[in-house]
Amino acid sequence: MQVCLLLEDCEWKVVLNDFDNLGGDQAVFFRQHPVTSVASVFQNLTDSAIDLNDKNSHYLGFPYYLKINLTCLTQDAVKVIRKAHLTGLRPIVTVRFEASVNPEHQKPEQLEIEMKGAPYRLQGPCASEEVCRMCWYTPMPMMKRSVVMEVLVESNGLGLEVDSKRFLMNINGYMKKTETGLQSSLGDKVTTLVEVMSLYSPTRPIWSTFNQAPVLILGGFHGYQIILVSDSEFADFTAVEVAIDSCWIGSLNCPLYMFSSSIYDAIAMESVLFIRQNQLVYYFTGNYSVLSPRVPGSGLWTRVLNDICVSHLNPVHFPHNGSEYVIAIGGGMHEGEFFLGTIRVSCAILWAIYITEEEKIVLLVEEKKKNESSYYIVAYDQVNAAFRMLYHLPRFIPKDTGREFVMLLGLEEYTDSLLIPRGLSYNPFSTIFYIWGNVVLQSYDLVNYILLSGFPQESPISYFILSYVGEVVFVTDSEEIWFSVEGSSVVSRLHPSEAWDTYLSLQLMRESKDFSLNESFVSLFFNKEGLQQLVYIMDGQGEGKLIKRNFPLHYILSYQLLIVNQYRSMYFHNAQYIRFIHPCSFSIMRLVDLPAPQRFTRTEHYFSEPPDVMDSTGFHNNVSLAVYQGLIFQLLWLHADYSRPYADPVHDPTWRWWKNRKKYAEYFFYVASNGNSSGGVYINMESYLKIYDLQPNNELPSKIYLDKNNVYSFSVFLSVRLMRESRREMLEENSLDFVWLTIVLAHPKFVVSHLHRHSLIGRGSILYTVTISDTGLYAKQELSGTNLLKSSMALKVINAATNCYQYTVSGPKLQGYAMVPILIGCPPGKRLAFDITRTLTYTTKQNKRYFDCTHKNPELPCFSFNDVFYPFFLIQDMVTGDSGPFMGSYVLRIIGGGPYSESRIRVYSPSEILDYNTKNGRWVCEQNSPCYDVVPLELTSPDYFFLVEVSNRAVDNSTYCDYDLEFVIHIHGLRLSPSRAITLMKISMAILTSIVVLYILHQVLGPMIWAGFTRLIQRIEEAIAVRTGCDPEWEVESLASPITGADRSGGNALLWVLISMLPYGRRVGSPADVTQHLSIGVSGRDPQLA
Repeated sequence: MQVCLLLEDCEWKVVLNDFDNLGGDQAVFFRQHPVTSVASVFQNLTDSAIDLNDKNSHYLGFPYYLKINLTCLTQDAVKVIRKAHLTGLRPIVTVRFEASVNPEHQKPEQLEIEMKGAPYRLQGPCASEEVCRMCWYTPMPMMKRSVVMEVLVESNGLGLEVDSKRFLMNINGYMKKTETGLQSSLGDKVTTLVEVMSLYSPTRPIWSTFNQAPVLILGGFHGYQIILVSDSEFADFTAVEVAIDSCWIGSLNCPLYMFSSSIYDAIAMESVLFIRQNQLVYYFTGNYSVLSPRVPGSGLWTRVLNDICVSHLNPVHFPHNGSEYVIAIGGGMHEGEFFLGTIRVSCAILWAIYITEEEKIVLLVEEKKKNESSYYIVAYDQVNAAFRMLYHLPRFIPKDTGREFVMLLGLEEYTDSLLIPRGLSYNPFSTIFYIWGNVVLQSYDLVNYILLSGFPQESPISYFILSYVGEVVFVTDSEEIWFSVEGSSVVSRLHPSEAWDTYLSLQLMRESKDFSLNESFVSLFFNKEGLQQLVYIMDGQGEGKLIKRNFPLHYILSYQLLIVNQYRSMYFHNAQYIRFIHPCSFSIMRLVDLPAPQRFTRTEHYFSEPPDVMDSTGFHNNVSLAVYQGLIFQLLWLHADYSRPYADPVHDPTWRWWKNRKKYAEYFFYVASNGNSSGGVYINMESYLKIYDLQPNNELPSKIYLDKNNVYSFSVFLSVRLMRESRREMLEENSLDFVWLTIVLAHPKFVVSHLHRHSLIGRGSILYTVTISDTGLYAKQELSGTNLLKSSMALKVINAATNCYQYTVSGPKLQGYAMVPILIGCPPGKRLAFDITRTLTYTTKQNKRYFDCTHKNPELPCFSFNDVFYPFFLIQDMVTGDSGPFMGSYVLRIIGGGPYSESRIRVYSPSEILDYNTKNGRWVCEQNSPCYDVVPLELTSPDYFFLVEVSNRAVDNSTYCDYDLEFVIHIHGLRLSPSRAITLMKISMAILTSIVVLYILHQVLGPMIWAGFTRLIQRIEEAIAVRTGCDPEWEVESLASPITGADRSGGNALLWVLISMLPYGRRVGSPADVTQHLSIGVSGRDPQLA
């Protein structure tokens, strides 16, 4: 009993803490740069699995932690947390990253990381307990090009049972840090909503790009320039008075009936907010440095469409080609214009939607003639720039035929009430198109329509909400809430209703803080948890608060079922019972034989645990949590870096991390088991993994990706009630003959289904085998995860819509109906990689040799220019871990190159690419090619780096994927060009010839020259001896000594040379002759010396 009480009483609570403020106040997620101080912590981990010398190591930190607590309604949360920890409870946190609208060079991916919470003892007074206050922490990871993050907190299955809970931790790029603290960059914060909101405030929609907007905004506060801003889907929010000019520019060209400060239309995108005040449109760009291309955030609201009179804005809920859109509808002199581009029609435009897959804009157009209005559905084809009228709406509302719907064929009867449409909605997954106003019209092809006659015409629809998984909700001017299921004609009013009053009474009896008799309905929107409601509640003291709560959709529908379906009395064993009629044809529906989910959901899943601490209490400290941060950062960095074109020998991003340390694992464990690990932590290499084999949980996935000819199959088990449970029931209430399953496909041309029914009469059950197959007819071939065709599969049991429920611990859930989005095309997580290992092996075998470069680079092996190149490629599945040779056709082209180093690679022009590529596997550098004449910088032959592109686009019919791969090939042994080789040969021959000639001359004429020179010296000596009249030997010695001993770099050296150059064979008559010759020689050189 106590466990059940705790289960209902306590739930998870998650907030952000700054990196340097553990245990502090809740932080706002606006910082987007890594924390570099974590790297210093890892310097102390000397005897651990961490290799700081590895070039792939990046041990940084994230700016925030996730602080996980329990919050309880009736119990002391501090004691409950302590008891839960001592009984083994650990939170398991899964952070899922939403891919960016514009991934640029990075392909879209579905990524999530699972982290185990680390227990942490909070600081504070503690009398006798060793642990008074505690919580759990995990890093709050970030990824480039992702600003929307979903956090799922689950129990590890030990100790206290706590239900899983989902949180949003989105980056808020609309905050700025000032001297006084953190402030909103959108305007001034409003501290109270008492004057702004009241119980009579009208409801209004929340508009945003579907699942892509990190921050949601809500306007519509009468007389105030105030919007509500939330980065958590209004789990909390900030009221901001926007700083805009609020100019009145009403004129004959743009008439305004009244001026208002209210913000009428507010639309949130991934990094931009749009608002409309009167006829003026403003936008504000957030500061999101993690997005690419990076755009600096705005400082002020900026007005757009300055010269345009804008009557209202329409959202475009889905991006297209990496861009988001808003449609502006013109008014006044611009009536009949809408601005996605600038397009004009001759009628008033009431609404516009953008069907991105078909690049078609669908308009609701009003044509006024005299006092009558006619309404049309008009399509504008962007490709052909042409308008086409699709449908002319009837002037009056058709009469109800009693079948809950009316087919509009032109033959039906009409009432006297005018049909007044207000807006359009479109679900691209189911291709169902809606026209709404004081009626609801539904179409699958925009041409043929049916009227859902269950919706009355008294109160027209104010706004229309789609869940994109089959549920539809619309709100009227009188704030009635209506519900329908796509593909069904059933329309039910949820509020006000008897079922709502019943549910509200039960909540008031439970004293729930989320429900009150004094509340005002503000808005409705769908998220991944279902239908959410914003409500303004007044307390007894006149204070109000705005809260978000789960709208009890399935409770209300199940209560309605009990109220509408009458019961009757029955007697059994002389006792009177009440028996309700069962409108549902079955009692149990189970899904079995589901395939492993990752292959079709394309979700890459990582698992991690905190490092073990040496503290005997098991509590972590700031150092161990910093290590946890660095390990998660490194794990995600390896994931991002794994997109390199060269395939690793092992297909796993974590292989590079531990490949050099695996052999020491037992030693690290031995050190840790003795409590001697450096830094006080032990890092288990097996705790940081990529998981490839997640198991199905007997539920259909949230979405399915199908490549060419892929097949998704499962089984549906339907059972009727047992004999003792169905006493005195009519045959149609409990018979297998009335249990039928159908599959509705949005695009039967591209996807087909096969159902096989097996009757298990002895078990009172039906087993359906369901197969969903791609037909292979989708024409596009795109990059992984881009430009996918949105489709869907609707699984429906006949008459099950709003009639069949499964009652669980968490409440009733609709069963017998499920819509699963199907995305057709190249699924995310597939890539083409260059198989360098097999290429080297096979090339060496075929060429019977392998010459590597002088300076080896393991990351970029060399290939010889003279060898034939045999490339091999791998198709690698990043989600399932599969890796195998690519057997399809492909085109290989050289698209760039450069000599000497990678930094000198130049991308070639298209004409150069055509000229430079040949059809064989050899490297051919012919004349006029960039590698034709490369001058060697050293004594070795020059190297060349080729940028190679491989693509299977338009040549491979086995897949929808365009495997576009670019990688660098290092070629060495490059040949010289023939012209340069001939030139070098001529120069070399000239040099060699000169050397040979000189050598011959030296050998032949050398002795004769030397003999002549010797005789010349002797004669000079004799002449000097005669001149001085002394002994020749002494005189020559006395004359030569100062000359040879002097510095021969000056005039004395010149004198010595001139003496040596006296004419050979000339008789020296006297010393005067020698002096004369010397004087002439010196004077010819320098007059001063003469």
